[in-house]
Amino acid sequence: MSFVGDGLLVAGSFLLANWIRFNSGLVKMGGGATYPHYRSFLLFFIVVHLVVFKYVGLYRKRRGISGVDELSKVLQAVFISSILIAASTFLTKFFAFSRLVIGFSAVLIVAAVWLERTLLRRIQIVLRRRGIGVTRILVVGAGETSRVLIQRITHNPGLGYRIIGVVSEGKSPGELEGFRIVGTLSQFTPILGKHKPDEVIFALPASAHGELIPMLVTLQDTQVKYKIVSDLFGLITSPLESDVLLDMPIFEMKEAPLNAWHNRAIKRTFDLIFALSGILLLSPIWILVAIGVKLSSPGPILFHQKRVGRDGRVFHMRKFRTMRVGSETVAFTAKNDPRVTPFGSFLRKTSLDEIPQLLNVVTGRMSLVGPRPEVPGLVEKFQKEIPRYFERHQVKSGITGWAQVNGFRGNTSLQERIKYDIYYIENWSLLFDLKIILRTVLDILEHEHAY
Repeated sequence: MSFVGDGLLVAGSFLLANWIRFNSGLVKMGGGATYPHYRSFLLFFIVVHLVVFKYVGLYRKRRGISGVDELSKVLQAVFISSILIAASTFLTKFFAFSRLVIGFSAVLIVAAVWLERTLLRRIQIVLRRRGIGVTRILVVGAGETSRVLIQRITHNPGLGYRIIGVVSEGKSPGELEGFRIVGTLSQFTPILGKHKPDEVIFALPASAHGELIPMLVTLQDTQVKYKIVSDLFGLITSPLESDVLLDMPIFEMKEAPLNAWHNRAIKRTFDLIFALSGILLLSPIWILVAIGVKLSSPGPILFHQKRVGRDGRVFHMRKFRTMRVGSETVAFTAKNDPRVTPFGSFLRKTSLDEIPQLLNVVTGRMSLVGPRPEVPGLVEKFQKEIPRYFERHQVKSGITGWAQVNGFRGNTSLQERIKYDIYYIENWSLLFDLKIILRTVLDILEHEHAY
């Protein structure tokens, strides 16, 4: 992404907004400034936007950023720019400035800049999948954190990472997720010289953190970049705030946002508005899906199952039936599962089977966003096996969640799913909910585990 490209888009959007306001005939003309006066303001308009774009991080190179995240940043940048421009024209009173021009420009800039970035990202992904512009990385660590990291890199070739080897804390040789272990931590320096990676990603367990500093010192004398993946994710995920105790700097964890009654009230209001709107807007689809379920196989239209929600309370979750009657079990659905009807497979892939859960949201048993609910038997089992598992029941279960939009849907790693659920609970905000809903709409229909 470049200053030049964004500058041209901002300029074009500004000129088009002026044309719409003064020359298109779509807006009734009134008194005040005319179109030529605005063209002298163009340079200031461009500079403000580019400076704000830089400030909010639109030019920071980030791999794996979602379209929703980037749209959020573009919206934030354009909103700030519009406020600054409106304030400057009001305070300087150099000439009257149409608020419609600012508004039209903002809408056009958001659309143009986001589409530009989406197109360039698609091109970049295609090139990286063909091996163009890839970064050769060395993964340090052979534990569970490294395993998950390698799996995600492997499943997302568009990130542009190519793993050239793994450095193990223990014995070598061997393999981890199909990649060769090229040596141990004690051999880190010669491994760097032999394999010459572009980047090193450390994914070490806490027991090996004592050996991290010498390796970082070694990297300081090279051009090799590095990143550190924390294995504390899932143990400490809440935002930290600093304080001073007896002149010593300390950090403490903030209280989970949804422990506050006003945040719960905001979330509940948000759920009610969206759920009731969804029921009304999707009512034609309800009818079509209900007919499809009834015609595809004998049995009821809705599937009811006991699930565990907030504070361990059991409720009946409703979904459109996707399996043959009598074949439902607590087992996760597998790919090409014989229990699923052909029409049910379509409903699962498009997530249309989830629509009746809006009724659970309206009645207050569920939320639009939150940890996915499990059946009582599995909850008892997972609670014994997975640390902090029951913390996900501090909030209402959700139709979608942070784990689901990050790929943990269906028969995927439960341990990783719990980490994302806890992160959501400890970092909730209304904007976070909106982001998850947008990512659900854009991403979840194409997910490989939607079967």
